[in-house]
This record gives sequence, structure tokens and C-alpha cells, in this order.
Amino acid sequence: MRDKIHKWIVTSILTTLCLPIFGTFLYSISSKWTNTLLPQGITLKWYLEIFKNDMFLNAVKKSFWLCSISLIFIGIILVPTVFVATYYFKKMEKIMNILVLVCFAIPGAVAVVGLIKLYSNEPFRLVGTIYILMGVYFVMTYPFVYRGIKNSLDGLNIRELIESANILGAPTKIAFFRIIVPNISKGLSVSMLLTFSMLFGEFLLVNMLVGGKFQTVQMYINSIRGGYSGHYSSALVVTYFMILLMLTTLAFYLGEKNNRR
Repeated sequence: MRDKIHKWIVTSILTTLCLPIFGTFLYSISSKWTNTLLPQGITLKWYLEIFKNDMFLNAVKKSFWLCSISLIFIGIILVPTVFVATYYFKKMEKIMNILVLVCFAIPGAVAVVGLIKLYSNEPFRLVGTIYILMGVYFVMTYPFVYRGIKNSLDGLNIRELIESANILGAPTKIAFFRIIVPNISKGLSVSMLLTFSMLFGEFLLVNMLVGGKFQTVQMYINSIRGGYSGHYSSALVVTYFMILLMLTTLAFYLGEKNNRR
């Protein structure tokens, strides 16, 4: 009986969450929908217009490029840093955990105001450039990427692995790249993909720090609020949602595959 109640509750919640998405999708494929309960015609014209729109395609490319470069930069810095803290300097882990709390404690809007004042004048005039976005993305994603790397390292006995490699003649640096990195790659890729989907949907930071100088997908969606058909806007929102859904699904798939191993 309880299982049936739980199933009904879960089904009701999922239905409530999916109804707006389904309604938006239905409107995006309708040719006309004015005074009737159901669309008066079905068409894929609005989706074809989206993928023919150079502004949208450029916005997607810029978003993927910015998120990818930022995450590569984050991975290159954090992976060896967390390894060194875990293997050599255990006391540094307390400091890194405090930084995780600090990143969560300071709201994004508050941090942006401080960053604008700090980096809007010489010698660090970075406001309006993508470089400040990369730095802010590093701070935003630090807690998530750090926990992903740390959890993967905690699942390994890195001291025994490194010492065994040293006994066999491999220096610590080689052991790190040949043994440690491949063993944490799955956990790292999951945290990176989830973080990628979060950065892909970021609007506040891009809008306040860069504005229209670097148009990401969210900036493009915000720019078409007027002057475009509601069907086109709905198709754009559904497309954006599907991109995020695919990224998140891939991350969960990799995570489940990693857990089974």
C-alpha cells in the first residue's frame, strides 16, 4: 500500500513538473493556437528557423567554448592542487574546505558588485572581457569540482599506490599522471559535466560583468523577448532545455557506470 502511495506521489510531482515543459513544446510545434484547446496545426518551422539563425548558433558556440575553456583551466589547477594537499599537506584540506564554504556563503550578486569595483580600473581592467568570466567561473565551480576530485581521491589508497610506484622505479610525478589521474577520471568527468550544465545556464554573471559584448545562449534568449514570435521563443527554450538535459543525463550515466565498477 505504501509503495502505491509513494508511486502516486512521485508520479504527481513529475507530472506537475513536466506539464509546463510539455505545454511549451506543444506551443513550439504549433502553427497556430489561439482560441482552441489544442493547436490548430503542427509544424517544425520554428525549430528550422532556430538552427538557421546564425546569432543563435554563434551564441551556442560561444557558450560551449567559454564553459569548456573555463573547466579545462579549473581542472588543470585543481587536480594537482587537491592531490598535493591530500598526499603531502593534510592540514591544507581544512583551508580548502573553508574556501568551499566561503564560495557558498557569498551570493553571486554581492560578489559581482565587488568584482566590478575591483576590476573596472587600471591596472586590472577586466570588466567587459571574458577573462573576468573565467575567473568568476573558477570561484563558482570550485566547490563542485573540488568535491568531485576529493571524493575520487578518497576512494583510492593514494599513498600505497604512489609508494608502490616509487618502489618500482616510477617517480611521484609519473605515478600521478599514469596511475592517479586515470583512476579519478570518471569522477572528475561527472563533476565537470554537471558543472558545465550549470555554467551553460548562467545569466546573472554574464549580464553584469560582460553584458552584450559576449552573447551566450542565455543572453541571446534574453535579447529576443520582444520582436520575435512566441512560437519561436518557445522552440528556443525547449532546445535550450534539451541541451541541458542531455548534459545532465550523460553526467548521471557516467556516475552510475562509475559506481557499478
